[in-house]
Amino acid sequence: MRTCILPIACLAVILLLMVCGCTSPPASQQAALQTPVDRTDHLITSSIPSGRGHYFFNDTLGNVDRPILVYTYRPASWNTSGPILIVMPGAGREGSGPRETWIPSAEKYSALVVVPEFSLQYYPDDLWYINGNTFDMKGWKPKNNWTYMAIEHLFDDISAKSGATRNTYLLDGHSAGAQFVHRMVMVLPEARYSRAVAANAGMYLMPNLSIPFGFGLKDSPLPLADIPRVLSRKLVIMSGDADTNTDDGGLAKFPEAEAQGATRFERAKYFFASAQALAAGLNVPLNWEYHVVHGIGHDEAGMAGPSAEVLFSGT
Repeated sequence: MRTCILPIACLAVILLLMVCGCTSPPASQQAALQTPVDRTDHLITSSIPSGRGHYFFNDTLGNVDRPILVYTYRPASWNTSGPILIVMPGAGREGSGPRETWIPSAEKYSALVVVPEFSLQYYPDDLWYINGNTFDMKGWKPKNNWTYMAIEHLFDDISAKSGATRNTYLLDGHSAGAQFVHRMVMVLPEARYSRAVAANAGMYLMPNLSIPFGFGLKDSPLPLADIPRVLSRKLVIMSGDADTNTDDGGLAKFPEAEAQGATRFERAKYFFASAQALAAGLNVPLNWEYHVVHGIGHDEAGMAGPSAEVLFSGT
């Protein structure tokens, strides 16, 4: 891990992401910096109620001045030994929609669903969200201040509020949420997820040691010795084979992104093939998987059912 001077390549990445805003929502969504809370939800004060709930999580171990609105759904059938699924929102950062999308699976698999909303007010750009606040123009950030670590801290808080006894959680993200998930998997090998699904990401942190961090692992905060551990974790790349639209306004098109493929579907295949090549080059096992969902495009609801099957198959 580099802890002193940030490589020049990373500075270039910072400037590129600040200019491009590759996962920024449309302007109509940017006006709503914080999603209004549905007042029919239970306001969570101490324990997680059955049904829908919400509360503000202040990460006292990390960025305590940047609250996270957390949406929950607890089926009546869930008990303290049941699974916890953390779902990462897409580019708009809105949390109640993904929660509603996952309620049928929560009921089917008796899972407590948790959706943290990293608002545009407090987590304003890609550096804060999908890139996890790992670095800025001044250098590497302390790990406890990484946005990825907020998920670990939130898991402890949810466990305390719900009485959950499992020491692991499930992790899912679609589109920009998938960008967050797979990057978290790649730079935080100690994270306590048991399975992670990244569905229909628009761009990837490539498992390639020659591409500068931000787009690859060169000069990254991940120690080289930890790469086999990263590759041994259960990450599933889900890809809709109809996710081929290049004109939806949300697909990054700068050279570093287009080098991964012209469409999200192509980029997912390229990402997984690169992981296979890295594992083979290091002569270590790869526990990642690549699943194609036929007939589905860039559709979170369409991907949720197949993703749930993968996530809950080991519970």
